[in-house]
Amino acid sequence: MIDVPAAGTSGTYALDSNAAGTVVGGYIDSNNVFHGYLRARDGTFTTFDGPGAGSGSGSFTIAWSINPGGVIPGGYTDSNYVIHGFLRAPDGTINTFDAPGAGTGQYQGTYAFNIHPAGVTSGYTIDANYNSHGFVRDRDGTITTFQVRRAPPPETLVTA
Repeated sequence: MIDVPAAGTSGTYALDSNAAGTVVGGYIDSNNVFHGYLRARDGTFTTFDGPGAGSGSGSFTIAWSINPGGVIPGGYTDSNYVIHGFLRAPDGTINTFDAPGAGTGQYQGTYAFNIHPAGVTSGYTIDANYNSHGFVRDRDGTITTFQVRRAPPPETLVTA
């Protein structure tokens, strides 16, 4: 069992780990604000929030995954509850980004979920109409968005 040793914690979520034994996730404080954390193999916890993260009830910073090099992708809400993606480097530096077409209203924006060992990040955005779109972010910061086209219904497929 993992519990973040922070006063007033009401829930801890472990979401991923890497081969080094580092676990990442989030926890909820007594004000209903979600914060990110990483737990080293030796049990040491480091908690963090995205730059400019909101502090009101329902605000969040969450660490979704971690690659072998210790880079953590995630998302956080700002004070207006707009979601921004981030990459947290092993030294604690957090670089934020927004995918093209991401909405700027409440709970719209960019979620960074996964990271490849080579540093390519994937996730999705929520646009101004609350529609979701996938994205891939290369190591150099180039972001490509995409939308999967709807497949035809099975009854329209022709078999030979």
